[in-house]
Amino acid sequence: MQQLKYRIYPSLLDKFEAYLRADEEAESFFNIDNETGEYKKSPEQVEAELKQSLIDAINRVPFASEAADKGTAFNALIDMTVHNEKHVPSERAPYSIIGDKETNIVQVTFPATELAPMRNFLFDRNWVIEQAKYFDGAVSQLYVSAVLKTKYGDVELYGFIDELKRDVVYDIKTTSSYTFGKYEHGWQRHVYPYCLIASGEMESVKAFEYTAFALKGGTSRTPLISGVRYPEYYTYNHEQTVKLLTNHVEHFIEFLEANRELIIDKKIFGE
Repeated sequence: MQQLKYRIYPSLLDKFEAYLRADEEAESFFNIDNETGEYKKSPEQVEAELKQSLIDAINRVPFASEAADKGTAFNALIDMTVHNEKHVPSERAPYSIIGDKETNIVQVTFPATELAPMRNFLFDRNWVIEQAKYFDGAVSQLYVSAVLKTKYGDVELYGFIDELKRDVVYDIKTTSSYTFGKYEHGWQRHVYPYCLIASGEMESVKAFEYTAFALKGGTSRTPLISGVRYPEYYTYNHEQTVKLLTNHVEHFIEFLEANRELIIDKKIFGE
């Protein structure tokens, strides 16, 4: 085997995908001023922002996001319920979780940081228990990795699978609104099954599902968070994925090398 030259996880491939689709982002409904009908941002501005977002992700620049924290909280609640385990705060997962059967509330609290204030999320306990049944029997937060051979050298693809149930891989997504196909261009649905098969952990994978939850609540009027589940199911084809992954990863490597001077965190180069 050649010396490992790059280490890439799927959310970077997603951000690179968004960067490649900058023209679509620039022409999106959300970039049009309803009153004037003109761009709020020029296509050049949109492309520059997407590129900077990608570079920041590669460099692991810390960021604060209430929506991301809410998603992390919900994912943790699902795993706790599926495996009937208590959460112990850690450096990687510093939040605390307190449930109350009588009030039907589960409170997830993120401590204040330099980037964000303390955050409290109140979930509908019965609703969480009901959603967790969907993943009964699953293996949660499974780390996977495998080597992908490219014309630029060997690349390690890696990451954590949210839920693996028999021969179907699940990734839990939370969103404020959902339309089918929202995650069509996501790369987790290729990376994780590829890693399972290429590493020898599984002989085959039937499908990948983005299990999207459109959350509602979390307001003063409706404090408890609940929502609606939307399965976005994709049949997995390993040969097709190898071709798609190889092509996308090679283009990403070309971007990395063209912008190497902007990349401070060298982990992506296997260093």
